[in-house]
Amino acid sequence: MKRPIQFTALSLLIFSLAGCAYQPPKDVNSTFYAPPVGATLQLHSPITMPANEGQVLIQDGKIVTSYWGVDAYYPNCNFELRNNAEVERIVEPDTFIVTRVIRDTEDVRLHLPTMVATNGSGSGGPPNTDSITIMDLKSDKQPEVMRMSCQQWDSPNEATHLSIEQIRKTLKPLFTLELPSN
Repeated sequence: MKRPIQFTALSLLIFSLAGCAYQPPKDVNSTFYAPPVGATLQLHSPITMPANEGQVLIQDGKIVTSYWGVDAYYPNCNFELRNNAEVERIVEPDTFIVTRVIRDTEDVRLHLPTMVATNGSGSGGPPNTDSITIMDLKSDKQPEVMRMSCQQWDSPNEATHLSIEQIRKTLKPLFTLELPSN
């Protein structure tokens, strides 16, 4: 008779703990809700990849021609191909499927010009945190397309990942990020 009671008690404990499992909010404005696998990224117009480059930078819906033209403290994205080529390439309008999503943070330190004398506080500028959302992409028509990484710098105590809505705003009108319906 003890075994059924133990089994019932153990089952109730497992189910009650399972109910406490963390479920991230499914709010496109939440920085805790990452684009899910199965989302799609639709490219609306051709993008030219310069010769000897495998990526383009996007900020405020425009392609930025130089890394130095991006304000890293505001949302920006990096659209990448699998490799560089010696010739210019064009990525045609297409729908890319998000096959994997990784969120990461990196510590970033600005490297200021070398100083002859310092006050001993260390080299470089103040530390920053780069909060990155990496979406691996797949297209049967354009298999050379690899990923879209979206990020922004912030101070370590205020750093958050971009929300889906921030990513959408950064990419619009070049791309549209659609979530799977489920």
